[in-house]
Amino acid sequence: METLEIPLNKHLQLKKTKSNIDCIFSMLPDERHLNHLGTVHASALYAMAEATSGEFLLNEFKENLHEVIPVVRNAEIKFSKPANGEIKSKASLLNSSRSDVLKELNDKKRTIAKVRICLFNEKDEKVLHSVFDWFILKK
Repeated sequence: METLEIPLNKHLQLKKTKSNIDCIFSMLPDERHLNHLGTVHASALYAMAEATSGEFLLNEFKENLHEVIPVVRNAEIKFSKPANGEIKSKASLLNSSRSDVLKELNDKKRTIAKVRICLFNEKDEKVLHSVFDWFILKK
């Protein structure tokens, strides 16, 4: 399934970014995403970060997707400041290189890929930092 076709991601109206090659998704301001303080709700930010980590894995390992089952095993989230306006996401592998992850997957038939996600507001200020541990099992 495509990341943006998941019902929650449709509700959040996540969009693939085109203007910034480093960013993966953007989320435009919407009153349905706000909390009691008028800032973007923590659960909306978490959902965007999780979707970004999944999309990053899909892009990094697209030629291997037919042979693996990835699931989130753990997530660490740190909120830096209240979020307002358009939010953008960036991702990178944290624990090793792409080739190291593939080698372990081929050798052991399973691996953990740690994906670092950062979310930024429209002023390019970091509003969230997270690490998602994806358990990847070879079919």
